[in-house]
Amino acid sequence: MRRQTGSQKARELLSVLLERLQIASVTDSVIRAALQSSVSDFEDAVTVVAANAADVDVIVTRNISDFADVTVPAMLPQDFLATLTQPKALE
Repeated sequence: MRRQTGSQKARELLSVLLERLQIASVTDSVIRAALQSSVSDFEDAVTVVAANAADVDVIVTRNISDFADVTVPAMLPQDFLATLTQPKALE
C-alpha cells in the first residue's frame, strides 16, 4: 500500500482500518495449538488458530481456498474492503 499511496497516506489508511477490524495475535499458545492442528499448512494453521482465539468473524486472505474447510470463513481483501462501506456489515 505504501508504494501506491506514500508512507503517510498508508499510515492514515491503516489507522482507519484498525478502527473497523481486529488483528489476531500470534502467541505461544497459538503456535502450540497450530502444531497440533489438522490444517496441513503450518502458516494456515497459525492463521486459523489465531482467528479462533481472537473470536474474529472472518479471515482476510488472497487465498481463500486454503481456508475452505475451517471454522472461520475466509474473504478476499477486495470483498472485505467492500463490506467496510456498509455499516456493521460483519457484526
